[in-house]
Amino acid sequence: MVYASPTMNAPGFGVKSTLPWMMAVAVFAAVGSLSDRVLAQQRPAARAADSGALDTIQIRQNVWVIFGAGGNVTVHVGEDGVILVDSGSEAMAEKTLEAVRAITRAPIRMIINTSADPEHVGGNDKVGVVGVPINPDNFTDEERATVLAHENVLQRMSAPKDRNEKPAPTAMWPTETFTSRYRSFYVNDDAVQVIRQLGAVSDGDVIVHFRRADVIATGDIVDLRRFPVIDPAKGGSIQGELEALNRLLDLTVPPMPLVLKPGRTLVVPGHGRISDYGELVDYRDMVTTIKDIIEDMVKKGMSLEQVKAANPTAGYRKRYGSDTGPWTTDMFVEAIYNGLKGAKPAGKTE
Repeated sequence: MVYASPTMNAPGFGVKSTLPWMMAVAVFAAVGSLSDRVLAQQRPAARAADSGALDTIQIRQNVWVIFGAGGNVTVHVGEDGVILVDSGSEAMAEKTLEAVRAITRAPIRMIINTSADPEHVGGNDKVGVVGVPINPDNFTDEERATVLAHENVLQRMSAPKDRNEKPAPTAMWPTETFTSRYRSFYVNDDAVQVIRQLGAVSDGDVIVHFRRADVIATGDIVDLRRFPVIDPAKGGSIQGELEALNRLLDLTVPPMPLVLKPGRTLVVPGHGRISDYGELVDYRDMVTTIKDIIEDMVKKGMSLEQVKAANPTAGYRKRYGSDTGPWTTDMFVEAIYNGLKGAKPAGKTE
């Protein structure tokens, strides 16, 4: 990510435009995307021989990311075993397990779910069943890895509010839940913080921060393929999304002032490539800009159709937008509009 972005001096960025800062930005712009170079130097993990193997990249000495499993799967390895952030989709569970085994033969001890989305929890059963609990006191006749999530994830998987959805199989449910702002523990010689960030994409969002490794897994709060999915029917909101992105920026350390060195916080989004502070700033500013434009239109009394016709995502639509698929640009605009108006989305019920 090139740090010479016009958004860096935008209101709310929190850094004054001093000469040393601008010189550092200019140097970083000159050398190109250092984060891309850093990530390109990471060693790929061993892959299965067949062409259907998932892509796996090592981003820290003991942290890997598996791509193509549905959602990104973060793998944290150490003397205590394997900690996974998300388990991918059910259809890709076997491939996910193969990818983990290509990294290490250590036991899978815990799966942390960032939401109840099927692309993040679908492998809980097949991947978790080969593991053992992180807490020795929880060992039973049917040993399996601990699955940790926010309480709302369990509620949504066991008793979905949408009448058209069926409960997930019980073997996929979290085995351990929490409701506090933080769930912190120490494992693999690393301090791990699972941070509640409800109401962004859904009512079960969490961020996972591996403090020693300096890696943050964001779940779908960050999705570099598209505009963030904000589903009011599942508790999501534009206000919550922006709060989550700003919270992530508080936790993420940029490579300043020594911009030519590889040190930085690495961000693993729910989908898409590994990123860092600069790209996260761009993503946050994109969401903020579109929200501010739509908010101004709402204040002028414009209808939803008028707002859509005015194309408030201009400038970002080509990079993040889509006119087809499960999450379109119009759906993103509608979610923001309804959130700002305080209206319920059409066709949705409590």
